Amino acid sequence: MRLGATYANFLIIKLFTNLGRCANRGRGGIAMKKMSTLALLSGASLAAIGAFSPAFAQDEPEASEEIVVTATGRTAAIQDVPLAVTAVSGEQLTNAGVQDLRDVTQLAPSFQLGTGQSIAASTARIRGIGTGGDNVGFESAVGIFIDGVYRARAGAALADLPDVERIEVLRGPQGTLFGRNTSAGAISVVSAGPDYEPGMYIEGMFGLDDLEEAGLRTGVNIAVNDGLAFRLDGAIRSRSGYITDLISGDDLNTRDRWTARGQMQLDINPDATLRVIIDASEADEVCCGVTPFIYGSTQGAVTAIVGPAGTPAINPEGRFMTVTGALPGLPSLGPGLPAQPQTDARDYSDVTEDMGLSAQLDWDIGGMNFTSITAYRDWQQTRSQDIDFNLIDIAYRDGVEVGVENFTQEFRLQGETGRLNWLAGIFYSDETLTNNDRIRIGAHANLFANALAQGGTAPLAAIGGPAGGCQLFDSGAPNAEPDSIPSFFYCASDNPATPLVFDPNPALAGFYLQGNVAGAGQQSDDWQADTQSWSVFTHNEVNLSDQLVLTLGARYTSETKDVTADLLSVSPACDALRAIEIGTDPFFGGAADGVGFIEVLQSTASAGGLMNIACSPAVNPMANGHWEGSSEENEFSGTISLAYHLSDDVMLYGGYSRGYKAGGYNLDRQGMALRPDTTSAATLNIEQTHFDPEFTDAYEIGLKSTVLGGTTTLNLSAFYQQIHDYQLNAFNGFNFITRNVPEVISQGAELELSSSPMEGLTISGGVSYIDAYFDSEVRFNPLTAGQGASDPNAVFAGDPLALSSEWTATGAIAYEMPLGGDLRALFYLDGRWNSEYRTQTLGRDPLGRTDNEAFAIFNGRVGIGPQDERWSVEFWGRNLTDEFYYVGAFQATLQNTYVIYPSEPQTYGVTVRARY
Repeated sequence: MRLGATYANFLIIKLFTNLGRCANRGRGGIAMKKMSTLALLSGASLAAIGAFSPAFAQDEPEASEEIVVTATGRTAAIQDVPLAVTAVSGEQLTNAGVQDLRDVTQLAPSFQLGTGQSIAASTARIRGIGTGGDNVGFESAVGIFIDGVYRARAGAALADLPDVERIEVLRGPQGTLFGRNTSAGAISVVSAGPDYEPGMYIEGMFGLDDLEEAGLRTGVNIAVNDGLAFRLDGAIRSRSGYITDLISGDDLNTRDRWTARGQMQLDINPDATLRVIIDASEADEVCCGVTPFIYGSTQGAVTAIVGPAGTPAINPEGRFMTVTGALPGLPSLGPGLPAQPQTDARDYSDVTEDMGLSAQLDWDIGGMNFTSITAYRDWQQTRSQDIDFNLIDIAYRDGVEVGVENFTQEFRLQGETGRLNWLAGIFYSDETLTNNDRIRIGAHANLFANALAQGGTAPLAAIGGPAGGCQLFDSGAPNAEPDSIPSFFYCASDNPATPLVFDPNPALAGFYLQGNVAGAGQQSDDWQADTQSWSVFTHNEVNLSDQLVLTLGARYTSETKDVTADLLSVSPACDALRAIEIGTDPFFGGAADGVGFIEVLQSTASAGGLMNIACSPAVNPMANGHWEGSSEENEFSGTISLAYHLSDDVMLYGGYSRGYKAGGYNLDRQGMALRPDTTSAATLNIEQTHFDPEFTDAYEIGLKSTVLGGTTTLNLSAFYQQIHDYQLNAFNGFNFITRNVPEVISQGAELELSSSPMEGLTISGGVSYIDAYFDSEVRFNPLTAGQGASDPNAVFAGDPLALSSEWTATGAIAYEMPLGGDLRALFYLDGRWNSEYRTQTLGRDPLGRTDNEAFAIFNGRVGIGPQDERWSVEFWGRNLTDEFYYVGAFQATLQNTYVIYPSEPQTYGVTVRARY
């Protein structure tokens, strides 16, 4: 017990140390201003209670012994709630070994939460619908609320979970129940709060596999008196990585994190309760590595430059990759290939810090229930990334910094008048996003582009062209013209009218690019987006009869966004391309027509791709400067449904919901209309990064039933959702492209079952059929539009959404068996089966090799302990069958090699718990 108390004290010290650091880093006083506002609101609420205390209190409604949820803003049995909601109890979460929200995927068939290139790039999906998290400018289609507080991005909600009472997964648009509107669904996490009985727990977890995961959780509940209690919780967890860098031998995809949480619950008077939560967490990890899957033709250039070590044998289940190590300085290799400085090793460091403060006031005012939730949150991430995902040093991210600072205030008032159970609310949010990106050019970038240029022009030797191909960057001796390896632009000007004879334009013989020096590229791309949003909402249940209930909800949202960008990038290669475009204007269509040779080359897929390698939109200096933009939206959303109780145990319901998700800005210079042939900044504007709001029209019918003498619930639902202007942010191998897809459909059916057929035995499960697909055709890249149905940079009507399996089944069984005396045994097993699905939207392998085949994941736990649960020893295993699948897939940056994010391997270990 002394160990737990000591550790709790350590976590408290860490918590307040981190809070001080977070408060001090507020931008322009914003942090302190918002925390002061929170204090004022809380103080005002307390003062109001002291000044006005109602004479009579309303008794809390008694819920049945069924699972109780607050999905409609009221306490209700889940079987009486006319919407599709999955509730996972704290006990089931513990048995399943759930550590963060990604693990909930194992228990809810229509829900998925996965991580891509970083923790910040995590994406939550419900019924196949979600918004890619690779750009902080995108809000999630699935809202995440922890103790009523909105988490602005999915990645900001991935700290290890506290002690949880339950998690509710609400499917379909939600706008009239929670503070923040969401277009696809919502996750509501309800944590365990303080109580008025003293207690303490401590839990140690030890992995017995090669990853050697270790963790410690502890908490203490301090009851000062019958009306005041405190609770302190904390955890530390670490684990080796399951991907190995073959060059250094270091691990990637590690775990190293801590969380701390302090709570106070104060019964101000018999009618009012105040709950205050202060929390902080930090993760210092290495994430997220890949493994090579299919080598493309560009791999030959990689091997030529760094040798065979950069092209290890394909073995996805071996989970390895190569990361660029420290490089010595390189001498100049020609007039166009400058000397390269010594460089440090590239890495995948990923550090996140999160802190928050919230106050929830629940006050019974003469039969009306008033709720106020005031919250401030600050989430920060600093990460680096070897973005070519290979030993070669083409490009890298150097300490990108992302921040989300958010203040929210929600007021709700709920009561009953005759047959009407009404709820009305107001929500306000003030959010500041910052994104300081640094995508930089590596030491091998010039050599890589040259190798591709020479390989692409080598076939010209068959008609009299140079045997060694042609170069973008001049490697010949100074003033020694013509070079033995002539200019790519000279070779590319070969006259198409004489296909059997090499007949280039001699005027282009001396046109070469000036090479980049390692570290060029984005020196500092600083973005900031300020969002102010307010809304009013209402959700009302009208009992038309004893069996028939009409639900009406509406929401009005007003939102403004102001975005600023200060961009600075350096790229001599881009400058040279621009000069060639201007200098060759007289050769193509006449002088001053604005068409030069680079624009001509851009019109072909092969040469256009090479131009983008030489001058990626990510580093094109034409976007340099100060940019400003703003947008305003005023939208209505709502819901209407009918529920009919055939009996006390069976309910039918059906309804319509209108969902809304705000538009915004893609905080990335690549979102502008940048091309290698761009010669004037006047063609660019920040509105090119803007994307429109997303709307959902959702129709749903369902049945909820309690059968077999009350031991079993069986629920069915069917849905049709039409998403308008679906916000898509997808990677095509060169850059992330943002588009609104006019129409997307998600339709299907769901079944959920929960049963306790005998004492000690609990069975739960679900099956979902989800047909989520694009219902519009959108071309993302005009250079490949001519490929028709084979265009890799397009989505077509009928194409399924990536990462959405058509069929999913989950199941869990837990059995507690008495062993005699005071002991009991626990046996637990859960599983999730997914049918095949795509892992890519753009640039998908044409043979479908990056698609996942059907797979199943099983977790299990066996334990022993006394009936009063004072202690327990449990042996557990995750991914018991060591199933392998692809978390995601894409073409490595500026290459046509496919890489995958591999799944976690089988792990197993032991957990020891004690509590009093």
